[in-house]
Amino acid sequence: MDDAPVTTSPAPAKRPIWQRPVSRRAVLATGATGAAAAALAVLWKGNDLSQILNQVRDLTHGYQGPLSSERVRVAHLLRRAGFGASKTELDHYAAMGQTAATEALLNYSKTPNTTLESQLPTIDLSTGTQPAAAAIQGWWLQRMAETGRPLEEKMTLFWHGLLTSGLDKAGTAQLFTQNQLYRGLALGNFDDLLKAVSKDPAMMVYLDTETNRKGKPNENYARELMELFTTGIGHYTEDDVRESARAFTGWTLPGAKQLRYATTSLFVARLHDAGPKTFMGKTGNFTGDDIVEMLVPLRATAMRLSSRLFSFFAYPNPDSGIVNHLADTFQKSRYNVGAVVREIFTMDAFYSDKAYRALVKTPAELVAQTLKATGATGKSYAAAAAAMAPMGQVLFYPPNVAGWPGGSSWINSSTLLTRINFANAATQRSRATLASQTLAQLSDTLVDANVSPTTRDGLQAFAAAHPDDQAGLIFMVLATPEFQLN
Repeated sequence: MDDAPVTTSPAPAKRPIWQRPVSRRAVLATGATGAAAAALAVLWKGNDLSQILNQVRDLTHGYQGPLSSERVRVAHLLRRAGFGASKTELDHYAAMGQTAATEALLNYSKTPNTTLESQLPTIDLSTGTQPAAAAIQGWWLQRMAETGRPLEEKMTLFWHGLLTSGLDKAGTAQLFTQNQLYRGLALGNFDDLLKAVSKDPAMMVYLDTETNRKGKPNENYARELMELFTTGIGHYTEDDVRESARAFTGWTLPGAKQLRYATTSLFVARLHDAGPKTFMGKTGNFTGDDIVEMLVPLRATAMRLSSRLFSFFAYPNPDSGIVNHLADTFQKSRYNVGAVVREIFTMDAFYSDKAYRALVKTPAELVAQTLKATGATGKSYAAAAAAMAPMGQVLFYPPNVAGWPGGSSWINSSTLLTRINFANAATQRSRATLASQTLAQLSDTLVDANVSPTTRDGLQAFAAAHPDDQAGLIFMVLATPEFQLN
């Protein structure tokens, strides 16, 4: 008996791999098929992701002097002082020149931000209800991506990672209010900021200042003020912690049953310990403001804050000469943060080979820059903020009081796939509205036209094979190792 004829149905058409979620195999192995898969496999060939990034950094440092071009220096400045730039923004700042661009970024109060403010979703705290976490996360991410004052948002992110509070304890209205506080005092005097944050409801809930009472002092805030916010460990004693906790008594929040809803604080004299206190060798009837005024001028505070700022903007572990110079600036300027940041942006070290691509983009930086590149709309931001979670960073929800560890910890096989898949989703969502740009133009805007030979070959092969796929081409540039570095 003859076998029955075998009928076969055509296999369902698969979207090209650059339009599908990327798998580990497509990124890290060489056996994937398809032009984009092969290119991605080449771009990320190897199993040690940190080694790949280090190799890319080393190769591109040797590319005709990475910061020899003023346009590249301006692009580097915009990545560090903000969240990258669109082609239009880069053209604008590059035309100004490095010096004028630096001044414009630093003096951001002179730059109107009315367009952004008119497009932001309304966060209304007057109703007494808590805004949704997604709402304030999307609101802030939109500010990062669309602001005309990039340094203002970058400094707000810096303070959020240093003077940390989180949604695991504080309410969304409180974190939103704190965010506005950091924005308003972003480049001001450090003592003013510390005095304000010690009475900030989010911080009071997060570090238990609102339970700090005469006769029953809570030491949490007093300890972190010294350990994390000012001098660091080794510059104070346990007696200093106890005595400073007494000094911070008296501040409380209205509405005892709904502390997470309070967005203002008040001082109640009967709750304050007005007795004499001995702090760092000095005795007096100190208040919390007095403690701040004793901590901020200390050389240890100047050194620690200067090191944190330089590491945030330039590269990790600066040498003692740089830190001492910045600490001098901090103390001579009467503790003005803006003076230190200005000094960082004008130092040779900031534009050195050591600084170039020395930092891994945080999820906030990566997502904001990707949204700039793909032309996001207002409705995209809350979803984009949520997509940051598997990358390791949730805005307003740091892992602990020390903030995010950062550095190479941002990249592993799981987070890398999430970062690349986010770029894929963003480019596909904007496919219909993407402006036509060549590989050379995209490379210039997004990666300084400075990539390793491996990356160059992969991008050129894709562009040649798919000349009409603008979304695919942008995705490929966003998927490069070079784009992961800031």
